Parts: sequence; C-alpha cells; structure tokens
Amino acid sequence: MTRTTLRTVLSAMAAAAGLTAAALSPAHGAPQMMGLVASNTAQSLQCQRGDCFAEFTAFCLQPERASPVKGTAYRMHDGGRLTAVATTRDGRQIKLDTAQLTIKAERSHVAVRIGMPAREMARLGLRQVHIQVAHNATLIPLAIPGDKTPLQADEISAGAGPMRDFGAGYVDREQHWMPVARLASHMINALPPGGRASEQQRQKLWDGIAGQHDFTSAPDGTQQRLRRVHDQCQEAVALGRISSLRRCLESKHDSMVGTLNNRYWHAIKNGS
Repeated sequence: MTRTTLRTVLSAMAAAAGLTAAALSPAHGAPQMMGLVASNTAQSLQCQRGDCFAEFTAFCLQPERASPVKGTAYRMHDGGRLTAVATTRDGRQIKLDTAQLTIKAERSHVAVRIGMPAREMARLGLRQVHIQVAHNATLIPLAIPGDKTPLQADEISAGAGPMRDFGAGYVDREQHWMPVARLASHMINALPPGGRASEQQRQKLWDGIAGQHDFTSAPDGTQQRLRRVHDQCQEAVALGRISSLRRCLESKHDSMVGTLNNRYWHAIKNGS
C-alpha cells in the first residue's frame, strides 16, 4: 500500500466514523475493529463458571477508536475464517456452525475468548470443541442500540480490507515475537482458566506444547525466546512473585503483541 493510498484510507475511515474525542469514549462509541491472528493449530475449549472457551491472539486495527473493555461482544467479518469441530458424547465428530460461538474481548485488544456456554454444549450433547482461526481474520464489534458513532460500511470495508492486509505485515507475519506469542497463547490454553496450575501441570507444560512443535520450520531463535519466556514465568511462580503461571504467560503474551501493535499504529499514523 502506498503512502498516499494509506492516508486516503485512514481519512475515509475517520470521516465515516464521525470521530471526535468525546464520541470515542467506550460509553458512547463503538470500539475498534480487531485483527484475529491465525492459531495454526486447533485450540480446545475449557470450561469455567458455566463458560467454555479458548483464548486467541488479536490486535487493534483502528487506533482512533477506543479499545474494548473485557466482555465486549464481537463477530467475525468473514465466518469462513473460523472453524469449530466438536466431539459428541457418543464419539462422533461434527462441524459446528460458527454462528453458535460467542466472541468476547478478554484483555483489551490483544486477546479474545471464543466459545459457548456450558449449558449449550450440554444441550447439543458435546463432549469437546476445538476451534481454529485461519489467516487474515477480522473481528467487528456487535452493534449496540444508541451507539453515537457506530461503524459505517465504508469504515468496515477499509478495516477488513486494506488495513487488515497492512496490519498482517506488522503483526501476523512478524518473524521475531509473533511466533513466540502464538505458542505462548497455546500454553495459556493448556493451563486451568482459573486458579493455580498443579505442580504436575506446570512441569509438563513445556513438553506438552513446545515438545509437539516443529521448530525446524520456525524463524531462528523462536525456541530459545519461548524457552526464556516459559522459564521466567516458572521462576516467578516458584518465588511467589506472581499468582499463577497462566497470569504470567498472559502478561508476557500481551507485552509481545502490544509491542507489535504499537509498531503497526506508528506505521499507519506516519503513512508508511
């Protein structure tokens, strides 16, 4: 995308939204669209307090709009980029309509949870659900009645089109930290969603995730960087500096993705 084209797209997005500082407060305006990063491998849902979900990496596509608060509902722009395969109680595998899934912001704009209520899984007779995200997926916040600055059609087209493609170069396809963030997300999903992991769960985490990954096809240094993140979190938990291994990995993941998102923001603001 050329500098002129990029500036034109950004101007059109801002004009379409009618953006002002007051209108962009979470109480008055729609939050930002987000890019949903491909998961590479399917993630299994875990259940906690009646909600079954897995966590996925996301990033902000629109720095001029407010970040979503935890629990903000989203939908896929292109439902075909999300796949859900379920195992029934009698052992059959079925493909689910992804419209049955809920998508909610988890930690600002860098992580979302995708899943369904436990009661819905029980009603459908499902024992387990695995979800996979394809490349270049885009999330759009659900419209809320009374929204002062809802997303406009031109804004959605720009965000899910040229801006999503532009963001992929800075976030999805980044070769230093994104491969580590993806695997850190897999580690997060392998740990209990609430409370501390057992000693056995913590000790098996590396072999369960990194041990199953083919690092020969990964960018140089990926395994070493992931190992450093993993070991730092194991040490932080052992020394009591953080409450759980999952919380530490979430923090590391969010820092890596946030850094890449900042680079994307800087690039679009400078039209480069």
